[in-house]
Amino acid sequence: MKKSQLSDKQLEEILGQMPKIKDHRDSRDIYQNIAHRVEKRKKMPTWVIPGAALAAVLFLAFILSPGLMGNNYSEDKSMDSSAVGEKSSMEMNTATSDDTANESASQKESTFMMESADSKVVEKNKEFAAMDKANPYDGLISLYSEEVDTETSEVLTYAIPDKQAMTVVPVTVTTPKKNAKAWIDSYAETMSKLKEEEWGLSDYYPLDAKWSSDGENKTLSMDVKENHNFKYGSSASTNFKEAMTQNFSGKGFEKLLLFTEGNKGILLEGYGTMDEMPISAEQSARRAYLFLLADGIELPYLVPTKEKFETIEFAFEQMLSDIDEQNLTASIPGNIKLDYTEKENSVLSISLGEVALDDSFLPHLEAILLTAKEFNYKGVKIENANIEQLGPFNLNEVLPLPIAPNKKNID
Repeated sequence: MKKSQLSDKQLEEILGQMPKIKDHRDSRDIYQNIAHRVEKRKKMPTWVIPGAALAAVLFLAFILSPGLMGNNYSEDKSMDSSAVGEKSSMEMNTATSDDTANESASQKESTFMMESADSKVVEKNKEFAAMDKANPYDGLISLYSEEVDTETSEVLTYAIPDKQAMTVVPVTVTTPKKNAKAWIDSYAETMSKLKEEEWGLSDYYPLDAKWSSDGENKTLSMDVKENHNFKYGSSASTNFKEAMTQNFSGKGFEKLLLFTEGNKGILLEGYGTMDEMPISAEQSARRAYLFLLADGIELPYLVPTKEKFETIEFAFEQMLSDIDEQNLTASIPGNIKLDYTEKENSVLSISLGEVALDDSFLPHLEAILLTAKEFNYKGVKIENANIEQLGPFNLNEVLPLPIAPNKKNID
């Protein structure tokens, strides 16, 4: 727009020629209108004007001071670089920390694995130690010398009638040996600890009797009451005789002296009054061992026959057959043909033919071992066996003979 060329005087003349304008409003209305506008203007925030001024100053400084901008940019870059460095340092520290943590975790895991492995080795060693301490003859029927220390333990055998009273079963227990006590006292004392009914046999002990021994004369004395049970019934008398013979045979006695309340002799049905009974070792020798099966008992009992045999060949023949009157069953399977010869040092050599052996043959083998003992053999050698080990027995070696049949625990 071009600047006006009119002078002030000319402007006054022009304005004077314009028509007059009159304001018909009351003076109070005009005042209120002006006061209202002034009040509205006061309501504007006090920071707006200084803020606008500050923005303008900064805008001018940005335009007019490029050097300042450059300096600020360098400082910002420096700050950025420092921040990046700090971040990198933090990341490196974090990575190092993570590596350390991972290494520590790895070490802990390795330690844990090593400890676990060591623990397994310890457990396995304990298991092997337990196996070493375990008795390999535990699962067998008879008692063997490897199971008992005869220097500290007493081996006691009790003949117990079966449930049908058809035969007597020799049962062997062990008890701590007491040097100050006579053998017969230990024997009589242990009678009350027997568990006949639990073992599937008749409740027979303890015997209501008084006992004494005479080592010099090799005699054993038994004194019963007048109303003793052995005189009633032929089976009771027969089982009593058989039981006493088995109980005391081989214990260093030659005779059992019998008394009734201090008077010589015991009345036995079918035998009359008996004053004594022979009990030497020969009275219970040269017999064959067969099986007796008792209700609720897993393994068979090994029971000697009442009959005695001239040779072991005849005994083996009997072991192939049952004896019904004694409630006994065959102890050698019918598919086995025993061939035997006698070796040096009283060892019986036996060939079982082509039969495949396994653990189920162990009861049969024990019957053979006990029968061999009856004929004074010291050991048995199995020839041409299809396996090297049968239970605890190494079939490449001479097998040991049992101490006594049918071991039981009374603890």
